Amino acid sequence: MNYKAPRGTHDIFGISASGVSLLEQRAKVIFKRHGFEEVRTPAFEDAALFMRSIGQATDIVEKEMYIFEDRKKRKLALRPEGTASLVRAFIEHRMDVSMPAGRFFYMGEMFRYERPQAGRYRQFHQIGAEFFGSSSPAADAEIIILAQDLLSSVGINEMNVYINSLGCEKCRPLFREALVKYLGSVRDLCEDCLRRLEKNPLRVLDCKTDSSKFTEVPGMSDYLCDCCKDNFNLTQSLLKSAGCNYIVNEKLVRGLDYYTKTVFEIRSNAIGSQDALAAGGRYDNLVGELGGQNTPAVGFALGSERVLLAAQKTGFFGSFQESEKIFIAVADQELFSEAFSFAVKAVRNGLKGNKNISVFGPVNGKSLTSQLKFADKIKAVKTIVFAKTEFEYGKFLVKNMKDKTQIEVLINEF
Repeated sequence: MNYKAPRGTHDIFGISASGVSLLEQRAKVIFKRHGFEEVRTPAFEDAALFMRSIGQATDIVEKEMYIFEDRKKRKLALRPEGTASLVRAFIEHRMDVSMPAGRFFYMGEMFRYERPQAGRYRQFHQIGAEFFGSSSPAADAEIIILAQDLLSSVGINEMNVYINSLGCEKCRPLFREALVKYLGSVRDLCEDCLRRLEKNPLRVLDCKTDSSKFTEVPGMSDYLCDCCKDNFNLTQSLLKSAGCNYIVNEKLVRGLDYYTKTVFEIRSNAIGSQDALAAGGRYDNLVGELGGQNTPAVGFALGSERVLLAAQKTGFFGSFQESEKIFIAVADQELFSEAFSFAVKAVRNGLKGNKNISVFGPVNGKSLTSQLKFADKIKAVKTIVFAKTEFEYGKFLVKNMKDKTQIEVLINEF
């Protein structure tokens, strides 16, 4: 039987694996520059954690979570996103008490049962950051700029930042009432919209099927309380002062229930219709709702595969510098241990000197001809040959695999 990766999953190797690694490396540098510390959470959690935080009426909970029972009949779920898990860790380890102004970042695999498409998988990599303890609009602006800087680090410079305010517990009910009244007049809503209209009307605005029908939908800006209005205006002012261009989109609601006040998306047309690369917003009530002390918070996340798909269009992968491959061969097998010892030293010295080299070989029991063919196959630039005659004089042969010329080199001078 031939086995294949399950639908919606993919094997990552070669230049794609290098891209994921480099994106994560650059993320760590940028996050730490902003004072964020890394947290790694489990790949699965109590399913109720996601149901309570993300929201029962969201697509993730209703359609996309991988839920299973363990042998003790406990209902668990593979994590569909990173914020809920990090908030759980924040509370469980009493960081809401010991360091309520914490800054954390995470990276890892997430799981959602959704239709696979370009840059979107059922198992995917996500990178995100969460800023706890600040209700200041400066934190909102910093998170948006942080996401923008991370995308720029992989060559994505043509992007649009969309922002909106969802208000708070004081002003959102007024908008909800006006929205329900308006949506009641819209004809032929899809089944998802009709269901959301009962449970969470704001989610209707996120519908991809009926969005074109909402031409006269009321705007949240008309219902914001003075506090939320001031908060949103100051966020915009700070973004302007930092040179961050943005577009206010009053239909932007995000797909998770825990958001309050500022929400945002960063989009690029580099990957076609699936253009959202990074998104996030403020969630001032989630820590308290999950059992911790009331702690304001704001964060964002991006999907690595989608970001790298966009980065590929900008030539990001073309900037990769391949390592220089060196092959160690033995013309006489009795010199194998000496060649092996030299290969180990070459690897260690290369690492210490931060030289961009890869060392292959030696191969035991193969003829020199076979070894040289293998060196060609892996595209080695040079092959070092340990031969008995040269070795007796403390030398080996260095063969240029491109023009096939070779020279003798003293071993202790290489």
